[in-house]
Amino acid sequence: MREAGSGRLQERLGRLRLLAKQYIGADPEWLISNGRLVSALFAALAIYLDPTRPAKSLSDVHIVLAAYVAFSLFLTLRPLRRPLGSPAHLLIHGLDVLALGLLVYLTDELDSPFFPFVPFILLATTMRWGMRGAVLGALAMEMMMIAVGWGDLTDGDSELNVVIMRSAYFLVAAAMLGYFGAYRARSSHRLGQLASWSAAPASLDEPEWLHDVLSHASSVLGASKLVLVWHDRDEPKGQLAMFGPAGLSVADDPGEPFWKARWQSPGPALLPPRAERSELEMIVAATGWQDLAASLDSCHSASFCGLRYAGRLHVLDAQYRHEDAASLARITALRIGHELERFALTQAIADSARDQERVRLARDLHDSVLQDLTAARLKLKAAAMAVPDPAQQSLQAVGALMVEQQRRIRLFVERSRKADIAFLRHLSASLSQNVNDLCDQWGCDIDLRIDPPGMEAPATVHRELAQLLSEATANAVRHGGATRLQVELCQVAHGLSLSIADNGCGMIAGESCAPPWPRSLHARVEDMDGSLAITRYAPGLALRIELPFAMVDRR
Repeated sequence: MREAGSGRLQERLGRLRLLAKQYIGADPEWLISNGRLVSALFAALAIYLDPTRPAKSLSDVHIVLAAYVAFSLFLTLRPLRRPLGSPAHLLIHGLDVLALGLLVYLTDELDSPFFPFVPFILLATTMRWGMRGAVLGALAMEMMMIAVGWGDLTDGDSELNVVIMRSAYFLVAAAMLGYFGAYRARSSHRLGQLASWSAAPASLDEPEWLHDVLSHASSVLGASKLVLVWHDRDEPKGQLAMFGPAGLSVADDPGEPFWKARWQSPGPALLPPRAERSELEMIVAATGWQDLAASLDSCHSASFCGLRYAGRLHVLDAQYRHEDAASLARITALRIGHELERFALTQAIADSARDQERVRLARDLHDSVLQDLTAARLKLKAAAMAVPDPAQQSLQAVGALMVEQQRRIRLFVERSRKADIAFLRHLSASLSQNVNDLCDQWGCDIDLRIDPPGMEAPATVHRELAQLLSEATANAVRHGGATRLQVELCQVAHGLSLSIADNGCGMIAGESCAPPWPRSLHARVEDMDGSLAITRYAPGLALRIELPFAMVDRR
């Protein structure tokens, strides 16, 4: 029986502790109301056990205390649920100051035992209004002390030293409590910033997305410069990015030696100052970002490690270094790591959707356009038998063109069905065949050069390059009247570079800010995350298309 009773008692105490923790930690209004009631009850008990001087004012003190206890009990049972800007809160704290002023005035003025009420009032105003509440509470206490103690200062027995010391107490208490109020407001603001982090990338363009992520992280951390270093945990390669007043800078991969020390693990969560400086010096040497050299002594960092990526976020030139800077950097770094994983997954989903759409398009082409071309070719063949020989040659040429288009559609359908993305093929052989077909189709000469000659790429890259060549040739012949094109494909440090120049009439540079891109060609290049530049407008048009290795890897 005793054990059962003890168990029930412990269970009840546990519930009380949990309830107290929930209320005290989550409801400031509850804490203020109960603090006021406890202070008033202890004051009444003290007066009852040890009455104060002067005795003639004791009845008045009892009346004031009784009214204040009743007031405190009412607010405890019926807490005021109003916004912080409500005048009702100012009225309540005004009554607190009035009650304290009356008790001090009726009990020895500056020597009154009721001055311990002051910390309660300062704490209450700070919890409500932060730094501003602490300052206003201290000013109210100072004015009340001067008002009730003016008689002691002018009756010939000055207690100026008491006023000065208590004034200093009010100011120091207001400054310390104001700091905690400001810290609370700053923490709430940062929590709001962390909560406002977008759950999905605003853009699938990696530089734009990375700029948005680091810009938001910079505002959360209050830092003017951020350096993000991350790598793939499956292989020693990665990326480096710096965000600062000038915007985003992304460095080329410094190579395998740079990543060997960081492969599989980003190192300790927090680095000592000497190791932090050494790490940044290695980054400056690898990237050439000399702007970081002036910030090596004012930096801290945090690491992150996810399923695919691991890395470190370096925070430089922070506006302030507070006690939770390391924790905030750690939280932000983990969030950026999650965003990197999410962005990679989003890209994979987009690529998968693109492949599925390609398969669906191939099926539609096979079931509609290809069948229609077959029927049209049969009708054209029957019509050619009923016309004179000179007209038959023209119809046969049209029929041959339809046969070639059928062959291309069948090839597209077969490649889409086989999903031959992973097989590497020589570019020279496939592109040479495409160039020959384009020469016959458009009646022009195309000079193709590939460097290195034995360059290999996945089948989907072959297909994209063939489409680019086809579109560029059609534009050059139809709109520019070109008869000759020079095409050069070479491998560069960051991917592939395709240069196309013709001897046509060229085009006129637009007067607006937007260049007069060949629209369909520009849209196709953007879809592959590449870039298109017009290097010559006339005579003849010259284009340079650059495709990143990321496009080659994804496709």
